[in-house]
Amino acid sequence: MENILIALDDRPGSLKTVHYVSRLLMGSRHVEIILFHVLPTTSPNLLKKEEVQRIQELQEEQPHLSGYFWKEDDENSMRETFRQARQILAEGGFDLERVRTHFGVESAEVAQVILEQARAFNCSTIVVGRRGLSRVKEFFLGSVSKSLVGFAKNRTVWVVDA
Repeated sequence: MENILIALDDRPGSLKTVHYVSRLLMGSRHVEIILFHVLPTTSPNLLKKEEVQRIQELQEEQPHLSGYFWKEDDENSMRETFRQARQILAEGGFDLERVRTHFGVESAEVAQVILEQARAFNCSTIVVGRRGLSRVKEFFLGSVSKSLVGFAKNRTVWVVDA
């Protein structure tokens, strides 16, 4: 069984990576797919008390999230993206029992968070979209796809033009 991590964000273009994988692998039975998203962190002081409590309950279930907080709107947007991605994969013939969703929080550079999760899930392949930043923006902001290609060891990285 091959594990493939598809790193998504909430931009509509990121679903192009899911379409690409669905077309390329056409419901392969030997593949498990992990849909992954990195949520930006925020201060718990900026959240409502109910939101902080909800996140703390989630942190008990998922220790890798401990100590980090994020906006509920960002999480809901990610869940909608995951729903759409699962639908695309189902239409492509994938067994949804082999499609998992997972999110992490921006505790380090986004590329490093993605790589850590790929290792944790024993993924042989990482699929990520390329935003197409200008050379100036890429120089100052960096590029997640470029970092993944540079730092991924013993993993294949597919960069899909999103």
